[in-house]
Amino acid sequence: MTTLLNFLDVANSQKTSVDGETLRLLKDNKDSLKMSDLTMLLFGHAAFQYLYAGCELGVFELLSREPDLTKEEIGDRLNLEAYPTKCLMLGLTALKLVIKEGDTYRNSFVMQMLFVDGIWQEFYDTVLFEARIVYVGQLDFVESLRQNRNVGLRQFPGEGPDLYHRFIEHPEIEKVFYNYMGSWSRLANPLLIKNVDFSKFQKVVDVSGGDATNATTVAAAYPNLDITLLEIPASCPIAQKKIDAHGLTDRIHVRGVDIFVDEFPKGHDCFMFIHVLVIWTLEENTFLLRKAYEALEPGGSVIIFNSISSDNEDGPVMAALDSPYFMALPATGGMIYSWADHEKCLRDAGFTKMERIDCNAWTPHGIIIATK
Repeated sequence: MTTLLNFLDVANSQKTSVDGETLRLLKDNKDSLKMSDLTMLLFGHAAFQYLYAGCELGVFELLSREPDLTKEEIGDRLNLEAYPTKCLMLGLTALKLVIKEGDTYRNSFVMQMLFVDGIWQEFYDTVLFEARIVYVGQLDFVESLRQNRNVGLRQFPGEGPDLYHRFIEHPEIEKVFYNYMGSWSRLANPLLIKNVDFSKFQKVVDVSGGDATNATTVAAAYPNLDITLLEIPASCPIAQKKIDAHGLTDRIHVRGVDIFVDEFPKGHDCFMFIHVLVIWTLEENTFLLRKAYEALEPGGSVIIFNSISSDNEDGPVMAALDSPYFMALPATGGMIYSWADHEKCLRDAGFTKMERIDCNAWTPHGIIIATK
């Protein structure tokens, strides 16, 4: 008797005419799952744990310095016993993070290019963020869906109303978060600088500017700009430290505010929302964009820059996989919204002139510029 699993294996190999109509539908649907795809979904957490272990234990850094080591040599270098090394290298090799040739191992091309391109630390910070924060909060993803609120916040006890206000009670987690946000911004910001001409602006507001990575990047590229960075008071010292380190204190000014309560500053011709409008509900996003519209000078613009999903709401995959974090943890509401979602918020806020810029990168980053 043909089991479902056997049937799907055979059907995916396209070597049978059994149940012809069902098979035709499977063949016509080029996006249908294979059993190998289902395996990666079912054991995906373990796949990430191998990646995390490879980073934390130093495997990739070791093989970047000393390629073509044996399993025994890797264990000796990393102070791991034979059995754990055997398990670790099985996973890293099977996942193609590491390549085995004969009895020796080396980084895969993609992993090695992280070192060649000088972005290993940014990648590592992202892995730590996923391991220490995202995976913890996503334990409550299902319950967050059921209750339509960020139930995963309970994994980080404290008095603050959201994750960001609880960082003061979890300094180690705060460090992981801001290291990640700085690294993620450094990876993404070349897309922003390449696609947006800031020379037409004079005074910019960076809404929820985090550790000031975005503000310092834009300010360094456009010396004509004066930037006001808005952030919750507890995080302002982190932003100020980076601004001071870049020697931009005279051009970037930090202001501690509650962006949902305090007025936005007037007299500016650009408001940046960078990696921000994925955190809250669409209604809250509209509220913030309306505040920006009312504060903007005539002819001024709002710039939205973050990951964006398709209007058809069927991908890309990274946009989908990033959304459970925003659903389960930082605040109530949030996900990787579509282009159409953002544009509706902008229209409801008063904007009528909008431009889409698809960054065409390995991440699903996009830019929307709306002009008053």
